[in-house]
Amino acid sequence: MSKVVKFDAKNMLGKDFEVIDSFKNVKKVNAGVRGIFEAIDEYETKQTKAHKPVTMMDYQDIVASRVIENTGALLGLSKEDTAKLEDMSYSDVFKFYSKVANDFLDMDIPDPSAIKSVIQGGSEAEKKDPKSSEGK
Repeated sequence: MSKVVKFDAKNMLGKDFEVIDSFKNVKKVNAGVRGIFEAIDEYETKQTKAHKPVTMMDYQDIVASRVIENTGALLGLSKEDTAKLEDMSYSDVFKFYSKVANDFLDMDIPDPSAIKSVIQGGSEAEKKDPKSSEGK
């Protein structure tokens, strides 16, 4: 059974979209997700070589710009219509692209809040005092 992800863009683009898990779309999403991870890796390498810190703002910019670009490519939008995605709710566009990546590839898009957790040394659960009475 095919998987379908809907994108509500009627207000901004004049119509809604439905994307199915065709081979063509899976390839586009795979390339897009790979591009996000490669852009993050390039950024981290550049910052390390320059002895500069990595910042959450830069991660956010990398992920956001790639999500917009990849969503436009997936939907077959023109440059002008892809640019209109920047005026839409970030969370709506991010949720759509994340759902496509998860449903079609079983992969997660790097969420800046998850990256922050890794940078800060793990999740709150990992930071708890192992001597606490929880779990005993």
